[in-house]
Amino acid sequence: MPPPPCRSVLGYTLNQVSEHPTPAELEAFLAGGLERDRLREVSRHLLKGCPECRAVLAPLYESMEALPVDEPGTPAEADYDQVIDSACCRARAHERYSRREEARARKIAALLEKGGGVKALADDADVPLRGLGIFKALIQRSHAVRHEKPREMVHLARCAVEVTRTLDPRRFTPAVLADLKAWAWAELANALRVANDLEEAEEAFGTAFNLFLEGTEDLYLKARLYDLHASFLGTKRQFALAFAALDIVYSAYLELGERNLAGKALLKKALYTTYSGQPEQGMRLNEEALGLIEEGSDPELEFSAVHNQLLYLVECGRFAEAKRLLFERRRELQKLSGRTYALRLRWIQARISAGVAEWESAAQALIEVRDGFEEEGMGFAAALASLELAAVWMRQGHDFMAEELALETVEVFVTLRIRREAFGALMILKDAIEKRKATVSLLEDVVQHLRRGDMDPEARFVPRGR
Repeated sequence: MPPPPCRSVLGYTLNQVSEHPTPAELEAFLAGGLERDRLREVSRHLLKGCPECRAVLAPLYESMEALPVDEPGTPAEADYDQVIDSACCRARAHERYSRREEARARKIAALLEKGGGVKALADDADVPLRGLGIFKALIQRSHAVRHEKPREMVHLARCAVEVTRTLDPRRFTPAVLADLKAWAWAELANALRVANDLEEAEEAFGTAFNLFLEGTEDLYLKARLYDLHASFLGTKRQFALAFAALDIVYSAYLELGERNLAGKALLKKALYTTYSGQPEQGMRLNEEALGLIEEGSDPELEFSAVHNQLLYLVECGRFAEAKRLLFERRRELQKLSGRTYALRLRWIQARISAGVAEWESAAQALIEVRDGFEEEGMGFAAALASLELAAVWMRQGHDFMAEELALETVEVFVTLRIRREAFGALMILKDAIEKRKATVSLLEDVVQHLRRGDMDPEARFVPRGR
């Protein structure tokens, strides 16, 4: 899902107070589309210095702060006409600027999608690295490559930060410029987190928060900033702080009427709750999130919600419930056609089959999953699926096949340079197999430890019975 728009920053209106001009009327006022009588009424309202309407208009009409206010007395009728004419002229200029930047954003996005990164833009003489259009395209592309190209994600976000320094201050109020800079720094901080540069990420988040306080304190931007910071806190396993940040995100999106995004915040809180050792509570939060997400509105978000619910049920050993939920929601889960989604779905199906002792079905699914992840170049996932397959084979009594596969997989993990604690668990398994003392419980414990490594990198390996 792309980052939610900071709507005040990007020129949308938020205020909807009945005693004020409606957002549509304010937009029409700036575009010169109101009838003359209503145009005059709106102008008079704005000239009185209405702070709510000025806050709505500021991102679009930077000169609102310079408009005269009736202190004391009332402007003459000719002054109103002059203000109206000036507003209409500037509004049309802004409209032309917005259309031009949107067109540039589309062109730049297409160039970036073809590959080559920012260098491809630099090689194109028609694409100067400045302006709101390129800023938006860089932010969106940085988010899009977060899974496959973390280094490019960082580079694109750094370029977006640089572009904010070139934005024309005559077109934006200082507060709106601060918002744009805060957004760019927040995306850079998140990119650094993804690239595992946590020290610089923390500094970048500090810059983003300082800029946010200098800006309009836009609610969409606030939600985005706290959401990204919650991910940073989760990566550092500071779950109590991450929960507090996500509560802010959840409340902000509910206030804005963004139920899907509020549900997404709850999904993340459910995940961190599970990571902190409370899978049952995580499952309850996930169910609450499912109730917020509108069916059919965001297939990727729906997939994550249902997949995570299946995962929590499996982690809690509630395999029969997981099997029933998988059957009930299969159609929704299959809406996403990407290979990775299909493999993740097949993998959870394999774990459910193993949990209800349907060994043949589990083995067949794991073979497909292992082969699929290998083809996709996802080495760790393929190796983990191989160890799960070895455990299933051992459950079926195929000890020799299981031991051979497990030994091969240990060697694969070694080449992947996994963390030290996980390496120790694999050496225990390797030693047990070589001494013909490996058991299915030991193999399953190693698999479980490797799974939990993503949740707790410092987890110690303690086999059952020790």
